[in-house]
Amino acid sequence: MVFLPLPRSRNVLTRCVKLALLSAGLAAFSLGTALAQTAPSPEGHAVITIYHHVSDSTPRSTSLTADELRIQMEYLRDNNFEVWPLDRLIQALQNKEPLPERTAALTFDDAYTSIYDTGWPLLQEFGFPMTLFVTTQPINDHQRGYMNWDQIREMSEGGVIIANHMVNHPHMVDALPGETNADRLARLRAELLEAQEDIKRETGQDHKIMAYPYGEFDDDITAMIEELGFVALAQNSGAVGYYSDFTALPRYPLAASFADIESARTKLNSLAFQVLEHSPRSPVTDSKNPPVTLQLAGDFNVSQLGCYANGKPLTLQWLDREAVRFTIQADEEFQMRRYGYICTAPKRGTNRYYWFNKLWIRSVPGNAD
Repeated sequence: MVFLPLPRSRNVLTRCVKLALLSAGLAAFSLGTALAQTAPSPEGHAVITIYHHVSDSTPRSTSLTADELRIQMEYLRDNNFEVWPLDRLIQALQNKEPLPERTAALTFDDAYTSIYDTGWPLLQEFGFPMTLFVTTQPINDHQRGYMNWDQIREMSEGGVIIANHMVNHPHMVDALPGETNADRLARLRAELLEAQEDIKRETGQDHKIMAYPYGEFDDDITAMIEELGFVALAQNSGAVGYYSDFTALPRYPLAASFADIESARTKLNSLAFQVLEHSPRSPVTDSKNPPVTLQLAGDFNVSQLGCYANGKPLTLQWLDREAVRFTIQADEEFQMRRYGYICTAPKRGTNRYYWFNKLWIRSVPGNAD
């Protein structure tokens, strides 16, 4: 039950930012369209982080060490971040309430013992709230490496938000052999509600907030989430804002090669584009390099906007430059199950970057990796 991060090397983020800065420098020589700016709109931004293991003896792909987590928490403390409980942040975003200049929420998935033993005590030391997304079956089965309900209740009583990560940590976009789409959705609905009842019974908490296992979802799933009145969190990188999709809020994975503070600080200071168009919205695709059409808004110069796939610049095929509407498609064909396109632009007059990640998922029925 692990999250496999999008396949980018440790330095891809740095390369993307450097490329964007180079574009910004070149753009400074040109006025007119280089100074084009979308219509201003109210802005509120925050970041949500995601962690799994806090250990140096668990799979590195989903782990960071206690020292790495401490350095990140020190950065938040020393740079005047307000760390909010997740439910408070979601409510503020939905209501378009004023937010502090730098706001973050911290989340941990899967209820591993290292979160209880190491992660939670460290956050308590800093006075930071956190959310724990619980997959209930390993807890009920007393599976090795996972917390038990007594430990989860202790965290709940200590102020930790306990929220839904399904029963069996399924690949939600994959149908089981012989399963119709209607059957798949019925199975997922039942599993989501069963996990919710387990959490309510064991902890008394009943937040309608869930995290997609592996960060995977499709249009049918988000429609179900909306119908049931849940807010859902994904695992593709990006900031959140007033205009985010509350059925698939992005989170920044800050483990493995992204655990170092150089990588983390850029993400922690990022901003959310207002995404006016996003087609196709669903990340599920059969293609190895699908196109996507986007329309982005924010306080940025159009000529400083850059998009990347695996650290390589993408050509923006303009549909309406003034409206910042364009199509992008990678030349490279991706073989892995999950990958993504990233678009960034510096906010005018700052060293902070708007950030959007278009997640792609190649569903393989009967082969869930």
